[in-house]
Amino acid sequence: MKNLFEKVDSFHLSDIKNPTHPSSFIEEEAYDILILTLPHYSDTCLTMESHAFVFDHASYYYFDKQKAEFVNFETMQHVYEFLNEKTNETMALVASMHEGIDLMEEKLYDNAGFSNFMHYWLANKKDLSRIHRVLNLGVEVLNTFITTYLKEEDFLAIHFQDIHEHIGRTNRSALLATDKLNNLYNFYTTRSNEKMNRTIYLLTMLSGIFLPLHFVAGYFGMNSQGLPFSEIPYGTALVTLIMASCAIIMTGLILFLKKRL
Repeated sequence: MKNLFEKVDSFHLSDIKNPTHPSSFIEEEAYDILILTLPHYSDTCLTMESHAFVFDHASYYYFDKQKAEFVNFETMQHVYEFLNEKTNETMALVASMHEGIDLMEEKLYDNAGFSNFMHYWLANKKDLSRIHRVLNLGVEVLNTFITTYLKEEDFLAIHFQDIHEHIGRTNRSALLATDKLNNLYNFYTTRSNEKMNRTIYLLTMLSGIFLPLHFVAGYFGMNSQGLPFSEIPYGTALVTLIMASCAIIMTGLILFLKKRL
């Protein structure tokens, strides 16, 4: 496809070769360029993979980035089949993310230990945000492409509108997954706050009970003369009784105030 390399502008050629170029549709007098970028999982890592086509009004070429050459797809049917396959992979990818989020939801609602929740939540949130941005642009570009090529006799309007609908539905599915993640985060933080509030409440109760005891112990523990009960044989027992009485009174007072509030 040497002639095609010469025909395509060098600026556009660099866009075609870019593996992560955002989706775009470019109309020129001698050719049109369609670049559709879709999410793809590679080695458990989310990547954005661009698929570039050049239409020279005579044939339909796909740029194979691994071989760095144009492949003649010959008919629009082959273009549709290729994009339809990639779209199905994207739909499966978002569906699998939904399943993972459902598992996170079950663990949280079952009150099971989920120490790595924030790690998984942040990873999914970041991936879904990227997917939404890419698919949102892809929907706009496909709409422009379909509108432009409706006048072509061999254009498979219904087929490409089906791809357009699938990508749009997948985009909405990604947004729903994001909303579910936000709800899970709210639930997680609410439950964490409740646990923290119970802990603070327990510490406050203990402080209210033992603070008077610390005062009594500190007072009678002073190294000075003339302390009360120091000359009485059963002074220690009396101090112990006073401390126990203070603890009972403070406990009763806290419980009474708790009922009043």
